[in-house]
Amino acid sequence: MINYMQQIAKQIAENATFQAFINCYIREVSCGHWVKKEEWITEQRLTILITEGHMLELELPIQNTRIAFDVEYKSLVGRHIFGVSLKYCTKQKQWLLEDKLTILITLIQELHLMGKVDGCPGLSSRFDELILRIIESYQTMANYIENSLEDKKQNGVNATFIEAEQSLLFGHWLHPTPKSRQGMANWQQTSYAPELQGTFQLHYFRVDRKIVKESSVLEKSASELIYQSLTKSQPDFVMSEKHSLIPMHPLQAQWLLQQQYVKEAIAEGLIKYEGALGAFYTATSSIRTVYSSNEEMMYKFSIPVKITNSLRVNRTHELKAGIVMARLMNKIDFLQNHPSFRMIDDPAYMTVEFPNQTESGFEVIFRSNVFPKGHDEGICMIAALVQEPLPKEKSRLYQLIMEISQSEFRSLESISLDWFKVYWKCAIEPLLRLYDEYGIALEAHQQNSVLNISSGYPTTYYYRDNQGYYLSKTYKEELLSIEPSLHETAELFYEDALIHDRFTYYLFMNQLFPVISRFGADQLIDEKILLKWSIDQLHLLEKEFTGFGKAFVRNILKQEELAFKANLLTRFHDVDELEAELEQAVYTKIPNPFVLQHEEAEYAAATAFSF
Repeated sequence: MINYMQQIAKQIAENATFQAFINCYIREVSCGHWVKKEEWITEQRLTILITEGHMLELELPIQNTRIAFDVEYKSLVGRHIFGVSLKYCTKQKQWLLEDKLTILITLIQELHLMGKVDGCPGLSSRFDELILRIIESYQTMANYIENSLEDKKQNGVNATFIEAEQSLLFGHWLHPTPKSRQGMANWQQTSYAPELQGTFQLHYFRVDRKIVKESSVLEKSASELIYQSLTKSQPDFVMSEKHSLIPMHPLQAQWLLQQQYVKEAIAEGLIKYEGALGAFYTATSSIRTVYSSNEEMMYKFSIPVKITNSLRVNRTHELKAGIVMARLMNKIDFLQNHPSFRMIDDPAYMTVEFPNQTESGFEVIFRSNVFPKGHDEGICMIAALVQEPLPKEKSRLYQLIMEISQSEFRSLESISLDWFKVYWKCAIEPLLRLYDEYGIALEAHQQNSVLNISSGYPTTYYYRDNQGYYLSKTYKEELLSIEPSLHETAELFYEDALIHDRFTYYLFMNQLFPVISRFGADQLIDEKILLKWSIDQLHLLEKEFTGFGKAFVRNILKQEELAFKANLLTRFHDVDELEAELEQAVYTKIPNPFVLQHEEAEYAAATAFSF
């Protein structure tokens, strides 16, 4: 018999999967028909009790079906929250309650049929993959939620860096399969899934130096850093001069041992598998970057697991990008001029080179551990801060604002506005300035964005991720004159039109808007106030900027539609972003909330004046 806790966890996971999917669908496929509740109920002669203010109705023409949802929270910029789901029964000529997972499968079926009608049999054949991943993601999420409900450990506002990293029970707020982990068996999740807080030792390979490639911008080489780390926990460990030790995620180590080229290198004595050694690590939110509170470095590995859209593999150009960008950021004075803005660098790497192979699977990226024990409290990625809370709980952002409000004896609304202003100044504004001054745009989405909120208000913003650098081709000569080694990473330079789309999505859609939306959904402050303040700030920046940031900000304020990464369609078409040309997912356009808000404000002003 399914126990009570498991039942509750499944209900929560089903609802979270449903919310993410519907929000994707109405942005990427069909925006549906929004109606005020009273009108809709009168029109439809509804007998079911609907308590919310709006209804959303979707037509599925190919299946000749209509479905509707009551809307518990309608966001101006972010994720709507939906209540009961209904399906129209033509036989009985009435609306009936429908199960959430059934609704999802009906919508996927519509997508599948649309693919067939459009004459895209290649696309329509992949809907089974989407269903498989949705179910797998839902079941994985239920497992994590059940564990969290039983754990009872409070993830409050003063959580440490790693507690926040491991608290993402629902995953990406706009992804149809946020907890898809293809390639990781259930029994492996206990150790390697961040949500289950497992710890493990890294597995090591002793490799002949003549096939090792490494680089470091630090005083110590990558090999020295590894040896120093290992001898800290195993002082008697001995190494010869002609070998290097390469750490590996246990899942990747097992995969490597099955590869023919590795077996041959072991037989030739070039590689020796040493097994599990050294300090214990735990997974951060990305799964493949691992952390130990007493170690100088985090490590980012390739792992044989498909997470959300992609098989997670470190590419050779990413290894170089970490080194080159660390050098570049050290040479420009941007970080000195913006002390509340920091970039967590990836200052070293190691790999093993084999003939005729771009990547061998041994690629390891070293990431500076800027949050060691004693410096890790109140460090929280934005994704954890704005995550939907479990039922009967409050979001981490709400808890934070409430705590400040009680200590300052001020209203939740005034604290919220002040908090948002400080957040904008240390996160959003420096990201825009970096692009304006140097043509460097960062993939600053909510999971790559970490805040120090140990004193309540944000004091420092940290950016992480060496897959997320976009350098403007317009600034190429200037950047090359500052850091000539950028010649080795030509793939970091992009056309500004593409940068504008990516930067718009990551900075606004995936970082700023979720923060605004969370404030609104938690009834801390009206989204309109934060949106209006953001518009005013963008106008000021547009006047001040002199580089390409000026055109970018102008577009954000003026364009009727903004670029949006279509995770549902990317998933439906089974696109692996890391394999696609320019690592490009499917992008679409959605109405620009800045323009809509501005038009609404102008209309309100005009009507007020006319009276």
